[in-house]
Order: sequence, then structure tokens, then C-alpha cells
Amino acid sequence: MSSVRVAVRVRPLTKREKLLSSKVIIHMRGGTTSIHKPSSGRGEKLKDRGKTFSYDFSFDSSDVNSPTFASQEKIFKDLGSDVVKAAFDGFNTCVFAYGQTGSGKSYTMMGHKMDKGLIPRICEGLFQEISNRSKSDAVSFHTEVSYLEVYNERVQDLLKKRPPCSEGGGLKVREHPTDGPYVESNA
Repeated sequence: MSSVRVAVRVRPLTKREKLLSSKVIIHMRGGTTSIHKPSSGRGEKLKDRGKTFSYDFSFDSSDVNSPTFASQEKIFKDLGSDVVKAAFDGFNTCVFAYGQTGSGKSYTMMGHKMDKGLIPRICEGLFQEISNRSKSDAVSFHTEVSYLEVYNERVQDLLKKRPPCSEGGGLKVREHPTDGPYVESNA
């Protein structure tokens, strides 16, 4: 597993977007994601209407009926299973979701009860592997988990009850001289 892999996922259109007859303008093939902006009809050049980007993974979850639909299970198999493996190989691991509000980060990371996201699946994988390996008395495990949110330049620990960000809540990011950046008071 390389040290950093980048994946992008397209979510389905929302009810509002469907009511507005919005069109999906993002197309994916392998690790390539293309954006094709519809023509405005104002003399726009064809080359200005599209952009193509390359990622390690491009997941298309825009249409559940599509043969290329990327389910939560597929995303776990492609990304999460390597996180579990790396943790048992002795590496610290991290899954980072980034995007604007409403882009599908929470669904990808947490999912819902009947369709779990990456975090519950990774946790299940970790604890299942701990259970399998703990059958021997010669093995012990130490697991630490953080679940942080960075929103409007404020860091929140999502595993602790906290005052809302608007009330001055938020953790401080510090830098240790040898260990590098860390979040102060992280659970």
C-alpha cells in the first residue's frame, strides 16, 4: 500500500436536483474523473467546457442502477480493507474526507444503519481481526481511534460531547518538534 492514495466519489443527485432536472456532468472511468460543463451557447470554446483529473480511485455512485455503481462495500474493499491490513502491519492509518457541504462525506464515512460506511466497516474489520488473533494468549493489542472534523477552520473531536463551535469550542492544532503536528486534547 502506498503511503497516500486519493479517491473521489460522486454522490447521487438529491431530490432537489432531480426536481430542477439537473444533469450529471461528471463521468468516471477507472481512476479518471471528467467534468463536462453543458454549453451555455454563448460562443464558449469546446476546450473550456471540460476538465479531466486522475486519481487512484474514481467511484461513481450517481446511479444505483448503473453497472459501474460504487457501493459502500466496494469502497470498503478498495480503500478500507487496506487500512485494516496496514494497521495490523504496525502502521498508523488515517482516512480523510474532504468536500463541500452536501457532497457526501458523511455518507461515505458513516453510511446509515442498513448501508454502513467506511468507519463502521473499518472498526468491524479491526475488532474482528483482533478477535481472531486473540485466541492465542501470546498476543495483546492496543487500539486508539480519533474521529475529528475540521469545519470553518475549527477542529472538533466527534467522539466527545462538546459545546457547539459557535460557543468557542474547538481543539488546537500544535506541532511537536520531533513528532510533527497533533491535535491537543484529542481523545
